[in-house]
Amino acid sequence: MKLIDITKENYVQVAMLTTNEDMKPTVLERYVTSNAFSMAQSKYSDKWITKAVEQDGSIIGFAMYGPTDLNGETVFQLCRFMIDIRSQGKGYGKEALKLILDEMKQLDGCNAVYLSIEPENERARHIYEQAGFVCLDMEICGELLFKLAF
Repeated sequence: MKLIDITKENYVQVAMLTTNEDMKPTVLERYVTSNAFSMAQSKYSDKWITKAVEQDGSIIGFAMYGPTDLNGETVFQLCRFMIDIRSQGKGYGKEALKLILDEMKQLDGCNAVYLSIEPENERARHIYEQAGFVCLDMEICGELLFKLAF
């Protein structure tokens, strides 16, 4: 598994990934904003880094991360992370998360990573807590805030 840049050759594949059970991508999916919207958002902000998750030559996931403002302080956030519905349940999420965190650790000034999840997304909560994220008992836009310090 590896993280790869999103290019003009693969952006359509990335945009068509989905977490929807009917396998049809939508702008707002159940627990995550679509990859297409996220890629567009990243083009209008120079802070977001976008990567595709590749497994055995196939693109199976997406991540968007970088510095952001939290209560007047610059912190590093894993803003979006998903594994396509067809590739879920195979351990790829845990493996990809480790790769993403390893890349984030290399960012200048990154000594912790924040993320937020929908409160009812127990699957994501389990994966993040296994990786060492701690719930801060705070909500941001209706989502639970988590932190992983390095």
